Amino acid sequence: MPLKEDIGIAYQHYYTHHDISTPSNTWARRAYDAIKDGYVALRYGYPDTPTWKKLLGMLIYLHPGRRADFDFSVMYLPAYRKGDLLEVGCGSGEMLTRIQGLGWHVEGVDFDSCAVQNARSKGLHVQLGTLEEQSYPDNHFDVITMSHTIEHVYDPVGYLGESYRILRDGGQLVLVTPNNESLGHKSFRAAWRGLEVPRHLYLFSAKVLQKLSHMVGFRSSNVKVTIRNARGIYLASHALQRAEGNGKGEAFIPNPNVKAEIWQLMEWVLCRINPNLGEEITLLAVK
Repeated sequence: MPLKEDIGIAYQHYYTHHDISTPSNTWARRAYDAIKDGYVALRYGYPDTPTWKKLLGMLIYLHPGRRADFDFSVMYLPAYRKGDLLEVGCGSGEMLTRIQGLGWHVEGVDFDSCAVQNARSKGLHVQLGTLEEQSYPDNHFDVITMSHTIEHVYDPVGYLGESYRILRDGGQLVLVTPNNESLGHKSFRAAWRGLEVPRHLYLFSAKVLQKLSHMVGFRSSNVKVTIRNARGIYLASHALQRAEGNGKGEAFIPNPNVKAEIWQLMEWVLCRINPNLGEEITLLAVK
């Protein structure tokens, strides 16, 4: 594990320092976005969505992998206008921008100065530093989200405890993190992309994460394992495995392909037998 004073070196060229290129404005992309809007409106109750989009949104139930992507895109949050939401580890602000567009009042915090600068350039209210350093008052937020953050921090239990303190009664923590019991980890072992050495300091199982949430005081928690990003994990892990065999330090990650789609479908099928094989853990904990 890197020393705290050295960990910044591992983020010098991190992906959150730059925005992902804008998707092309093709008919296929517009259709995809319409299906996504319709599904989100149906599943989570977000208003102002035409009926035709909702009908299109029903199509996504035929593709469990894309459905997992769409659930994640709103962090599993039902419509709650003007709720106060804090994203811990907000990176470049991509998720914050999306959630803000759904009617939430959003704020973010991240310890990577380049990522914070990128998020602020979008007009977002984002603080630099750790969660504890912000000294938020008690009972301050309705929702706190952490997407692939808890595995990056030196004191994950402290982050859970601080989240509990600054949530209002009935407030919710939504946390997503890699699953160390996933099919990808079992298959690729040291080449599993979820390890992300040296940035990932801790990795969790669903059982352990739920136990920690109860330890810090959350009165109820729902933990589920999903297949979201199984395609990307397969591609990256396979590339890392080949690079390791060739003695290379970096791995080229190709575009999604048929093999990756088959891998995700296989993982979905196996999760019907063993629910713990999915690539991501989602924790929904209520104060």
